[in-house]
Amino acid sequence: MLRRPLFTETGKTVRLSEVMAGLILILALLLLVCLVFPAEGIRLSSRFTLTFPSLRDISGVAERSVETSFSIDCSEEGFSNFAGDPSRFEKSALPMKCTPEQIRALPVQPIEYPEGRKDVLDNIMSELTALRSGNRELVRILHYGDSQLEADRMTMYLRGQLQKEFGGGGVGYVALNPQIPINPTVKISMSDDWSCSVPAVKYKQQAPLRVGHMLSSVSLSPKRQKVSWIKVERRPIRSYPSLRFSRVKLLLANFRAPIFLEAKTPTETIFTSIIHPNAVAQELNFVVPSNRESVTLYFRGNGYPEIYGLALDYTSGVAVDNIPLRSSSGVDFVKADMPLLEKSYQLIDAKFVIMQFGANVVPQPMKSYSYYEEQLYRQLALIKQLIPKVSILVVGVSDMARRSNGVLASYPNIAKVRNAQRQAAFRAGCAFWDTYEAMGGKNSIISWAYANPMLATKDFCHFSNAGAALVTELLYRSFSRDLKRYMAAAGKAEKNTEKDVTSLAENSASQ
Repeated sequence: MLRRPLFTETGKTVRLSEVMAGLILILALLLLVCLVFPAEGIRLSSRFTLTFPSLRDISGVAERSVETSFSIDCSEEGFSNFAGDPSRFEKSALPMKCTPEQIRALPVQPIEYPEGRKDVLDNIMSELTALRSGNRELVRILHYGDSQLEADRMTMYLRGQLQKEFGGGGVGYVALNPQIPINPTVKISMSDDWSCSVPAVKYKQQAPLRVGHMLSSVSLSPKRQKVSWIKVERRPIRSYPSLRFSRVKLLLANFRAPIFLEAKTPTETIFTSIIHPNAVAQELNFVVPSNRESVTLYFRGNGYPEIYGLALDYTSGVAVDNIPLRSSSGVDFVKADMPLLEKSYQLIDAKFVIMQFGANVVPQPMKSYSYYEEQLYRQLALIKQLIPKVSILVVGVSDMARRSNGVLASYPNIAKVRNAQRQAAFRAGCAFWDTYEAMGGKNSIISWAYANPMLATKDFCHFSNAGAALVTELLYRSFSRDLKRYMAAAGKAEKNTEKDVTSLAENSASQ
């Protein structure tokens, strides 16, 4: 039989058998590397570790095992593959196939306070108490976090609960250049001549980053159009009645020449203004008819506006800004232009800041996280310096899991990262809430991922939409409990004061 060559190049013939032998040799070398490569990887620096998949990783045995016969094991080995009775693992807070009801049955994870400083949240609690008493002010809350906050998933639930209890509407300030342009509550579209700032987490230059409290901005590029525009549209969401807003705010500065701003609904012009050149941030606001579904802002002129955020608010009640910072560990505030950031905070008049980070620190296991504690402390101290009366709550890192040597278990350094966050919070005079323990502790993220309905994604890091709402419900339950205690104490103090005043008046009358 005539054997044809597989291919011929410069007169050299390579046969199929030789190609197959080469592929087998390469496969054998790869399998050898799988066997001898360290399971924990080879650390190249403090931030980078070289890893290689194991045979179980390649075969997918561990993932299939989780779905079929893994159950909670709180030993040091984490989850174990077995075919026995799952009930023998009695130390687990959650079963593998848990439900939201079982998670809600966990003990309320209390908010923790620095020693001798039970008053660090009193300012925000006083503001909310005043709203309950009929105060017509607007109380703004800033919710900072990493990718767990994207698409308004966690903030939406928190905002809804607060506005249901204390009034308000709208979605607060929204970034015009989000790293992930998905917002289920509002749609923002822009003409293509706007340039977006570099995300703060990726900013490496020496010059301060010109951003406001959203840590982002957009500005008109030199290749501008005669008329530039930004359009805001409401998204119809049945489960979110508080999407209604009655006032639009624009936080911006302007350079070189005046800009003519015009705001229009589909049927009428509702606002016009001339924005004169001024490098100092200013806040423009105008009323929007409640029955309008969209507003378009038109910019004409030779000026160069720099916009730091756009808000959709009510005039009173609670406003909660969703500020997700993908890939951030919450240590990027110090990169901002300080006078601009301070002016931004003054204009928006924030009363409460929630800092929810940590997921981007965990994947780099280290012996000590004192460096992270110090970095986070610097951010918290900076915010308190820029907003002296603000209350700050640090929300600790959630549980995260990885597969190591075929075993799927929580990262071993979760508690170390959590402890660094708690210590930074207490040093800065802030409150702390332990997400890790509230979820159920070690390996809880795996139970959340296999819950019914699914509460976390199979990356064993991010919450699903249902899980995001649930963990925020647990947080709000803890905050609400302390708020009720504060209101009860304030009401008792007020009654005692009234009683003392009455007694004093009676004594004066008798004299």
